[in-house]
Amino acid sequence: MNRRSGLLLFTIFGFYAALHIATSYQPRCDGDCEKIENINAKLSANHPYVRYVQRCTYRSVSDTICVYVRDTVGINWNLLADSTCYFANREGLPRQKVFVIRQTNFPADTLVRMQCP
Repeated sequence: MNRRSGLLLFTIFGFYAALHIATSYQPRCDGDCEKIENINAKLSANHPYVRYVQRCTYRSVSDTICVYVRDTVGINWNLLADSTCYFANREGLPRQKVFVIRQTNFPADTLVRMQCP
């Protein structure tokens, strides 16, 4: 094997190794992130109109929770915000501000704002 073939083989191997590392990386979600993910799982499982739950700000820890929902008629959005407060308190996140946001319109429409106990 000459030097050029060895370099080509090394380059191909390096490319696939970098591709494997880049696609198999799973970001770590612990602490506050894990609590928000648990709230997201509970609300999404029981309410099919809930798209996702996340922090309203880009900072990792804050006191706001945004619940993004589909546009559905006849839903008691205050009750959904109350359920979010319940799950947040169970996860150890007291006194959160909950925003239920309809995401089907642009700009997004805030349906409910609630301060959790």
